[in-house]
Amino acid sequence: MSEQHAAAQDVWERYEDEEWRQDQSHWRGVGRWKDDKRWQAIGKHTLSKLRATWRLLDRPHFPEPFVALEWGPGGGTNLFAMQRLCRTYYGVDISPSNLAECERMITQEGHSNLFTPVLLTAQPSDILAIVKEPIDVFISTAVFQHFPSKEYGIEVLRAIKAVSKPGTLGVVQIRYDNGNEKFRSITDLSEYRERHITANSYQIDEFWKILRDTGFSPLMIRDINAQVNYATFIFHCT
Repeated sequence: MSEQHAAAQDVWERYEDEEWRQDQSHWRGVGRWKDDKRWQAIGKHTLSKLRATWRLLDRPHFPEPFVALEWGPGGGTNLFAMQRLCRTYYGVDISPSNLAECERMITQEGHSNLFTPVLLTAQPSDILAIVKEPIDVFISTAVFQHFPSKEYGIEVLRAIKAVSKPGTLGVVQIRYDNGNEKFRSITDLSEYRERHITANSYQIDEFWKILRDTGFSPLMIRDINAQVNYATFIFHCT
């Protein structure tokens, strides 16, 4: 697992084109995200999915303030959207630069004590030593597709289960495998640098089963985008 971690960090922290890396990591004001409405729209869409799922579960109200954990926060668009709803927001990343950008951005918004950066140094279970309170919400958008293997994604879900409590709500966007060669998972770590954008994908039923096997109860799949093979899984901790 540490070898996979190193291959991913080589791209997401030490890529030779820093502006491109920041754009891919969704930094506010960089590349595609110079349009601030477009940048904010990502977080707004994530928050709308959380609210809709809360209603689906027939819970009386959205819990505020809550404890959230995002795997791969990038430049912090989801953090920005939830800044007034959380008391603690854990951001888990392999990139110190991304974590520093999240902290800079949210401090500039006036919330200096909200964000808790969690830097992975070897493997997903690193978070267990840092996340000290059970989480209410787990988010990961456009990140599982960059993992160096399916097994790495499974280890992420196991780590999340360990810091969740019964009822924790999860929203995870994956790239799904429907046989399209463009979106197949890599089979050798040597492919990662060239194919890190489309390194990992799961068949729809496969990811549903993985959620169940790691202790979660899948609720629904939404926002299927056949152009880029995106699908969002909504689930909760049993």
